Amino acid sequence: MNKLALITMTLCMSAVSMMPATSMALEYSELTTNEKMVHRRAVETAVWAMPLLNYKTMRDAHLEGAGLDYNDVGYYSKIQTWRTQVTTPNNTTPYIFISWQLNQGPVVIEIPASSKDVKVFGTLMDSWQRPLDDVGVLGRDGGRGAKYLMVPPNYQGKIPTGYIMLEQATNIGYTALRPIIADASAESLKEAEAWTKQINVYPLAQAANPRKTKHIDLHEKFIDGIVEFNAEMFENIHSIIQEEVVEEKDLAIMGQLKGIGIEKGEKYQVNARKLEIFQDAAEQAQEYLKDQLFNVNTSKFYGDQRQWRNLAPKAGLQTIFSWLYPNHLALDARASTYYSAFTSVKNFGAATYYLMDSYDSNGQALDGGKNYQMTIPADVPVKHFWSVLAHDADTAGWFKHQPKAGVASSDKGLVENEDGTVDIYFGPQAPKGKEANWVPTTAEKNYFLLFRFYGPTKEVFIKNWKLNDLVMMD
Repeated sequence: MNKLALITMTLCMSAVSMMPATSMALEYSELTTNEKMVHRRAVETAVWAMPLLNYKTMRDAHLEGAGLDYNDVGYYSKIQTWRTQVTTPNNTTPYIFISWQLNQGPVVIEIPASSKDVKVFGTLMDSWQRPLDDVGVLGRDGGRGAKYLMVPPNYQGKIPTGYIMLEQATNIGYTALRPIIADASAESLKEAEAWTKQINVYPLAQAANPRKTKHIDLHEKFIDGIVEFNAEMFENIHSIIQEEVVEEKDLAIMGQLKGIGIEKGEKYQVNARKLEIFQDAAEQAQEYLKDQLFNVNTSKFYGDQRQWRNLAPKAGLQTIFSWLYPNHLALDARASTYYSAFTSVKNFGAATYYLMDSYDSNGQALDGGKNYQMTIPADVPVKHFWSVLAHDADTAGWFKHQPKAGVASSDKGLVENEDGTVDIYFGPQAPKGKEANWVPTTAEKNYFLLFRFYGPTKEVFIKNWKLNDLVMMD
């Protein structure tokens, strides 16, 4: 018999205070019929809202942690560390974060031309993380730079010449750009910063005399942008729904949300009993999404006993990450993807390609308290470089307080074997003399790996070059 963990909550007159008290347990059968419905719908709500909630959490974290507001440009003057708590970030290229909203009219995003030393890769997206278009050398502007004009649906205003117009279905949009630089040296990072400061974001109404864009350095600021699966997440879902357009595809789901107290244009009302149910529903939703990510919605890449999987599910690739088929919306695949990622792409595999692994060679979940070794074959099929990073299975972010998140072929001091292979070590402590080839992990935590191919060549996709699994050393 399933148990529903009930956590006593205290209520303030003006707001709900999420302060857990004594943990209690109640048989699921003791819930009323209506309470069972609330629980079921709450689980489904968390699954449905995952990409939207992921975006909101990141946006709020950048505002709270760095003062980054709409139309500001947040960038990293140095490569991000564990203090950048977002889902599956990289530690080889500095990120650029921008958010905008269209409730006051179209917004212009000026992307500068790529230079000899700085290329850019990234995608302009709406708040549901659906790609509008890629930018940069492999994007719409082809590296020549452009003024992108973001307009709301059914916009009737005059469109001036000289812009690339993108219509988005939502009020809010954002992007996570990555300047592609030669290495993480101080010189290369300064070039990336100088390029970034040429990005301008402003309302079209100010095009004749645009405001000066604020560029904010995010380096070493703590960005707590990971969704927490607890009762509070439903209040956050209610909040972002108030800001956003309700699309036709979501009308039936909005009807279900009304039954649990989430409704556009209405106040969020909840009592202690419902919060207890929400808490358990959130925890169940997280376990469901982890299973979908690691076992269901991602397919094994090599078709043999190897554990490496495609990070992007088939539904994402087939629909260009709109997740919309003629007869259904791929809710589960979409949710598990944005449990583990914070951006999508229009042309997947053109600039980067990711493989994921959450099990060792024996099919056991990767354990942060154990030691593993992986041998990367020689001649990795990339034009630029490769990296392998560890991510906490419960957050999809980096392990906190660790000196580094992974290993890349561009790392100084990386030791290569005589035959061109590279041995990588995973565990809570580095093997003596192997620090450069070590990926630190945290005890009592399961994790998964992302192997990134930067500039993948055809050998990745025809699979005549294959990654090896992790082998436990203990």
